[in-house]
Amino acid sequence: MIVSIHFEDDQKTVQVEANQRLTKVCDEHPSSILFGCRCVACGTCLIEVVSGIENLTPVMDEERILLDVLAPDNTNVRLACQCVVQGDIRIRVAD
Repeated sequence: MIVSIHFEDDQKTVQVEANQRLTKVCDEHPSSILFGCRCVACGTCLIEVVSGIENLTPVMDEERILLDVLAPDNTNVRLACQCVVQGDIRIRVAD
């Protein structure tokens, strides 16, 4: 299955196979999303999911802890390093 990922900051949409890690997609299609550790430690890759948050794998405990520190009041944020894309999404770098 092919899914669409729209990067709002870059004003571009890429089509990729479903069930890929967002880190891999960003490695193959450079975007404004920056990555530091890639392992839930730094928060550099904090993104806001504009639409399609249900099309990402669920938040696991380790990610939830960091999200509660970085953006406690925003339920639409994720760490890009932890996302596997299962359907169409629109994302942007979180403020």
